[in-house]
Amino acid sequence: MKKAILPAMIAALLATSAQAATVYDADGTTADVYGRMQFNITDDGTGATDGVGSARLGFKAASPINSHVNAIAKGEWQIASETSNNDTFKVRELYAGFDGEMGSLVFGQTFTAFYQTAGVTDYFNSNGFKAIYNNIDPYRQEGQAVYSGEFSGVSVGASTQFQKVGYTEDDDGNSTSDLDNGYALSLGYDIADVTVSAGYLLEQFDTLEDKKNYALSATYAMNDLYLAAVYAMSEQEVVGDDDNDFTAYDLLASYALANDVQLLAGYGFEENTVTNEDTVDEVTLSAQYLFNNQLKTWIEYKADMITDADDAVTVALQYNF
Repeated sequence: MKKAILPAMIAALLATSAQAATVYDADGTTADVYGRMQFNITDDGTGATDGVGSARLGFKAASPINSHVNAIAKGEWQIASETSNNDTFKVRELYAGFDGEMGSLVFGQTFTAFYQTAGVTDYFNSNGFKAIYNNIDPYRQEGQAVYSGEFSGVSVGASTQFQKVGYTEDDDGNSTSDLDNGYALSLGYDIADVTVSAGYLLEQFDTLEDKKNYALSATYAMNDLYLAAVYAMSEQEVVGDDDNDFTAYDLLASYALANDVQLLAGYGFEENTVTNEDTVDEVTLSAQYLFNNQLKTWIEYKADMITDADDAVTVALQYNF
């Protein structure tokens, strides 16, 4: 799905490079820097309230190759923001490639083409999207080649992921399997204010059976209203154990009020279709207020309906530059 078709209020939710500052601009070559500082206060029902800071820094660059194609690059890192955080830098996206009239082709770490279909409900600041992300969408991945393009209302995406050692881990963080290859495809179509999309992802492992993921999504965007729905499935045979087969759906509604107030509501559900166990069943509600183009605050409530699970409330303040 092309993010460009979304209302301006959705762009404000993303809070990534929307506030980027150009630090170099000459002869068609540009370099931008952006980032954010954030503080979350979370009550997760365990009897203690956490206050945690976070920070992010990113760079984007582009330069012309000819009148039809630009060279592009992007790097974005999560940065240690408190003394108890020992991980100084954690890569979120890091790629280089080409962008032009026929679409973009990048190499490195970013979202798979599958996310172009499955990620249309991924707009909450603190929660949400768990039903799709939990066992189906691998989100950002390293070692990829990713193509995306749009032609007369038809959006297409394709990606391949090369070998990744330690792709799956056990509860102790020990590697259990390597990824040999990954392949993803997406196809979408815009009809007036509605976009429909289908996605497929195949993951091939060295010691595990292939994992096949499917997704269908639809969105509706008009003025200050945005509605989105995703239905997804995942299939993987497991020798000597129950198969890892899941079905999930995720729903999102977003509406912008006057006075820079944004309201969001979502519902996510995931089930292991072999064991009939509900693995995700939650409602997320959020209200966000923009003080200006840089500073925003929000409150999110997550009602977790899984047995013995706790609800959570998060209040946060975020500054973007």
